[in-house]
Order: sequence, then C-alpha cells, then structure tokens
Amino acid sequence: MAEYLSEVAALDRRIFPAPEQLAEWLGGDNSVEVLPIHRDCRDWMLGTFWVHPERVPNPEARAATSGFARMDQQIVDRVVREVSRDLKSGVWDQRHGQLRQLQEFDAGLRLVVAN
Repeated sequence: MAEYLSEVAALDRRIFPAPEQLAEWLGGDNSVEVLPIHRDCRDWMLGTFWVHPERVPNPEARAATSGFARMDQQIVDRVVREVSRDLKSGVWDQRHGQLRQLQEFDAGLRLVVAN
C-alpha cells in the first residue's frame, strides 16, 4: 500500500522511534526481530493489505486499521479511488500481483525483545 498511502509511513517515521532506538533505550541484552505477516493473518491491520488489496474499498476493513484512521478523509478517499481503479483495470495485479504468490511478507513490523 506504500505506493498509494505513503502518508502512513511518513507519519509513522515522524511519531514513532526506530526499533533500534527502542532497543538502545531498553539497554542490556535485546534484539530487534522481523515479524513477517502471513497471507492468512486474521487481523485486518493495514499490513495485511499487501495480499488483500480488495479490502481498501471496504469501509469495515479500513475502519480496522489505524493507518486509515489516522489519515485525513481526503487522503482516504483518494486511496480508495486509486486502488479501486487499479484493481478494476488490472493495473494493481500487473504491478504487484507477484505478492499474491507469497506465503508471508515483511511489511515493516518489528518486535523489540529485551531480556
């Protein structure tokens, strides 16, 4: 969704510390682990839309994501229009259809573990 909704990543970079910074603050023995998202993840978080772009036009699916909830309605409307258009025309699958073949995807989730 980064192509359509880059504003979420920009906001996250602005308001959240990097995982490495969190690990440094925690000190001691810690690690930063990648949390790939499985294609069958039951959570409708924005990170699952890589394999389910059809959720974007669904108001219930968007309401389940903090990514869309934190965006201005004009941005949300634009993303819905663009994704709907690209799904209908086949452009989304031309650009990103290979994602549908993956079992999991690194959408940027990280787990900071401190011992």
